[in-house]
Amino acid sequence: MSLIERALQKARVNRPAPPTHEARDRGPNTVPVPIVTEVPSQPIVPPPPTAAVVAKGFPRIVSTPQLTISDAMLREKGLRALPEDEQQQRAEYRHIKHGLLPELRAPDGKRTVVITSALQGEGKSFSAAHLAMSLAVEPDYTVLLVDADVIRPNLTRTFGLAGRPGIMDAVVDPSVDVQSLIVTTNIEGLSLLPAGRPHENATEHFASARMREVIEQLLAVPNRIVVIDSLPLLLTTEARALSPVAGQIILVVRAESTAQSAVMQALELLGEGANVKLVLNAVVRTKALGYLGAEYGYGYNYNAEKTP
Repeated sequence: MSLIERALQKARVNRPAPPTHEARDRGPNTVPVPIVTEVPSQPIVPPPPTAAVVAKGFPRIVSTPQLTISDAMLREKGLRALPEDEQQQRAEYRHIKHGLLPELRAPDGKRTVVITSALQGEGKSFSAAHLAMSLAVEPDYTVLLVDADVIRPNLTRTFGLAGRPGIMDAVVDPSVDVQSLIVTTNIEGLSLLPAGRPHENATEHFASARMREVIEQLLAVPNRIVVIDSLPLLLTTEARALSPVAGQIILVVRAESTAQSAVMQALELLGEGANVKLVLNAVVRTKALGYLGAEYGYGYNYNAEKTP
């Protein structure tokens, strides 16, 4: 091998390697940046629920309720029995509640209870309020009491919510978010939805697809029970329009007042397929009935609803 060939071979051995694409992109005097392997971040663990939140994640206690309901207020409005009768009153509505809970707890059961009566003055609003408060004691549920008696909204007036928008406004106007109209209370697990402004075509709106949509929106809250104070069946057509959205219907009958023919006519209007239960209200108590009432909750000797 000649001197020239040996010099060429030595030059080929000592030649530097060609720059990579990354080196060319960095420029001639750039120091290579080391590659750092990214460590995956740890998942954020939410804090444990407070006492105001139950296992399903919905609040039962509101820190700043919009409405404060006191015992004095309930007594003033005729919604609370005398102190010596309060225990009996709670026992009776607890008995009614436990007759409804099996279907409310069923996986495919509707969580909607409609309270109605054949005629006016039977005590339906009184029963709706007390049933809602009794159901609200259940720790696994929240209860929404809806005043759908848009002609005589006794519950709306009783709780001082007259003039506020309510269910009628949400049904008439699809742009209204019905959840935003709910009034929170200081009673754990209980909230209210006023009747709202009256409408001349209330029956048609209550029978509409929009009404079913509103009820579905209210039931979208997990484990919420919706108790609806409806209108008298024989005096209005709105009550019949509400019956299809009901999982269970309670027909309140006033003892020694409601005619049997009126009760039978009301049941006919609801139809054979309706899931109807009857509550006998304002029973005159005897010693025997008092025993049955204390043990089984069959006696209802309290005042019927009062118009404020």
